[in-house]
Amino acid sequence: MTLAEIVQSMTLPMEVLAAVALFCLPLRRRGRLALWPAWYALCIALFYALFSTLAPRMGPRVVLVLLYSLGSYLCGLLFAVMCCRIKVSEALYAASSAYLTQHLSYCLYTLMVPGSAERLDFRPGWLYILIYGLVYAASYLLFARRLPTHGRYDLKVTHSIGMTAGALLVSLVFSSFAQQLQPENESLYRVSLLYAIAFCVYALWAQLSQQKRLTLRRDLDIQQQLWAQQKVQYETAMRNVDVINQKCHDLKHQIAALKLISDDAQRDSSIHSLEQSVLIYDAITESGNRILDAVLTEKTLLCEAKGIELTCMADGKCLEHMDAVDLYTIVGNILDNAVESAAQLPDPEQRTISFMAFSRAGLIFLQVENYYQGELSFDGALPRTSKADADYHGFGLKSIQNVAEKYGGFLTVQTEDHIFLLRVTLPEAESK
Repeated sequence: MTLAEIVQSMTLPMEVLAAVALFCLPLRRRGRLALWPAWYALCIALFYALFSTLAPRMGPRVVLVLLYSLGSYLCGLLFAVMCCRIKVSEALYAASSAYLTQHLSYCLYTLMVPGSAERLDFRPGWLYILIYGLVYAASYLLFARRLPTHGRYDLKVTHSIGMTAGALLVSLVFSSFAQQLQPENESLYRVSLLYAIAFCVYALWAQLSQQKRLTLRRDLDIQQQLWAQQKVQYETAMRNVDVINQKCHDLKHQIAALKLISDDAQRDSSIHSLEQSVLIYDAITESGNRILDAVLTEKTLLCEAKGIELTCMADGKCLEHMDAVDLYTIVGNILDNAVESAAQLPDPEQRTISFMAFSRAGLIFLQVENYYQGELSFDGALPRTSKADADYHGFGLKSIQNVAEKYGGFLTVQTEDHIFLLRVTLPEAESK
């Protein structure tokens, strides 16, 4: 394989990019789909410029093939980063899965068309289109569209690195050395192709199985959280009922007392007391979102019972695109953390919580501010729970972060002068 043949042929990077595009389709897009051909052409141009510059300095043939293959992989990685709103670890995962798909197609085609590996500048024929088309379509239907959850890959960084290492080891290194066998031992080379095919299918199927296990494990964790919180939620609900019952009881006696009062000053005082009793109902926010109204009503009653002042400014219409459970989870956890912190403050004037939900410049902001006492320790970007039974606590902020990332947003926490500021930033729903 001469340098001229490698530079002349752009088959491999084009195949890798096509496979990466399939794995990017179910992910959250960074821009319009119509821009993808432009990104595709840009990646091809960058690959050609870089490879044509570095290739003449490479000596052995195997090093040249490795450079060609690695450059094609990095080309696909760049395409995933430019087209999708995902982390680098997720882009690595998508590029590795796509490279496995391309390599599976390549090995099948090489088995059916002997000698094609030596002709990188060949003209695609009907058999090439058929094999690659069938493999790519099957890979999309079986793996690409089923691996993401809500447009994101639910995986750990170590999982992404392991996936990348496996794909590069077999598809790049092993195949590059295996090609050296073809001129001398055709049978051994064909066995290596069969091994590569088996590995690619197994690796892709293993990713799907791993995603299912992660989903089941996450569901189990949620069930454990719900079980640990059931008693607390029940006690909270009972306290809310007690608050309402107490208000109704007070109103009944105050109204009866009004009938017996003849003094104007005393009557005005009693009327003012009645107004204070019903302020809690005036505090219920009509945000334009039924789920958000329900959460705010529940937390307002909870704050009233604990002697906490909760003020809300919320535009619930900007949150209409969110799933009801996700919205209830994220706002409920935001306010639960604030209530728990404010309830520990000895100064009644500091027992206040401010909650806002609004949209601006294409972004949605959920923000809460409250005072806190003591010192906070952080685990990364999130405060670490101070409770003894940490196995069943500390999920609140993690749940908020998970929901935010699910919708392509993020969570930030700031502390200054014993004021805790939590902000969730989400992109607005794309217009259909």
